[in-house]
Amino acid sequence: MRRLKIEADGTVRLPEELLHRHRLSAGQEVLAESHEDGWTFHLVRPDLRKVYVEATALCNLSCAICIRQVWRERPGSMGWDLFEELIRQLRAFPELRRLIFGGFGEPLVHPRIVDMVALARTLGVGTTLTTNGLLLDRAMAGGLLEAGLDTVVVSLDPAHLQAYRQADLTDGLDRVLDNIRGLRALAQERGRLVPRIGLEFVLTRDSLPDMPEVPRLAQALGASFVLITHLLPHTADQARAILYDREEPLPSPPGWPVRGADWLIWGLARMPRSRWGAWRRCRFVEERAVAIRWDGGVSPCYALMHSYPYYIYGRRKEVTAYILGFIQERPLAEIWGSEEYVRFRAKVRAFRFPSCVDCGMACDYAARNEDCWGNTPSCADCLWAQDIVRCP
Repeated sequence: MRRLKIEADGTVRLPEELLHRHRLSAGQEVLAESHEDGWTFHLVRPDLRKVYVEATALCNLSCAICIRQVWRERPGSMGWDLFEELIRQLRAFPELRRLIFGGFGEPLVHPRIVDMVALARTLGVGTTLTTNGLLLDRAMAGGLLEAGLDTVVVSLDPAHLQAYRQADLTDGLDRVLDNIRGLRALAQERGRLVPRIGLEFVLTRDSLPDMPEVPRLAQALGASFVLITHLLPHTADQARAILYDREEPLPSPPGWPVRGADWLIWGLARMPRSRWGAWRRCRFVEERAVAIRWDGGVSPCYALMHSYPYYIYGRRKEVTAYILGFIQERPLAEIWGSEEYVRFRAKVRAFRFPSCVDCGMACDYAARNEDCWGNTPSCADCLWAQDIVRCP
């Protein structure tokens, strides 16, 4: 903590050591936020590092646990001109490290997804794609390899098996597994060390018996990690399938060896937390991430990208999309550095929210995704902040 003195002319002189440590110089913009007993100063910087891009909100499956079952929005796909504009605007962020193609649709449905990955790679950053794997055939795999994709995460769980049956895809699972094997084989044929392959598994009471098989499947497919997440239930029936409130600890899957041509790494299952607790942190804000919807809307996270209901510990709540601007109307750098967005990130980093799950009061705030401290939107009972629900 530093004691600073206000000079006679109203200026405040910062110590040289502080200026050097935080790389501050003349012209640095600072946002001052007043509190009851003082002030907090927030640096305004183009320090965005990760971008989640919803190339499309359309999907080739209809999974029973998906948000799409309860959406009241009209889904669409990002136009090529809008994506080109996004890439142009992202050049203003020197610390950018990764683009993740995901969101609430199936990226491979987009007719220009390969071109999108290739254009994203011109930024000199890593690229990740999340998919259900059905459309990841040899032609698509070859295109993504040439485009420079370095990580693929494929969703595999009983909910997808059910969706295959509903779509009359009797060979759906075999097709997905063959596509993953084909991608890895094609990469090896071309002498590529990437893409890394990961699996995503949604944990429910129904899927728990299948979890021990996931590491063995990951090893057989050459996947280097498995992301296990709890269910975000959108209906009362789904709420009865959650596992994150049970007393018994979840089994911890063992690791597995992943062999390459002349190397060996150890694959790991990334487990979620399973009990609500005092530990609360937002990976989206901590990792300096932003989510861009298919229509150009800028949101701070997946949880606030769209409007939808979900249930938390039996209580229904309505989430309203929190959009800070649209990149076709206002540059992303300006949105990122806006007073509203800077203050929101600071509030989330300090987690200045109550814990609605621990509160015994009956109120209507949480049902509207607000809280009694005056926050709208509120992160007070966010399952992502508890690391109960996770994203790649």
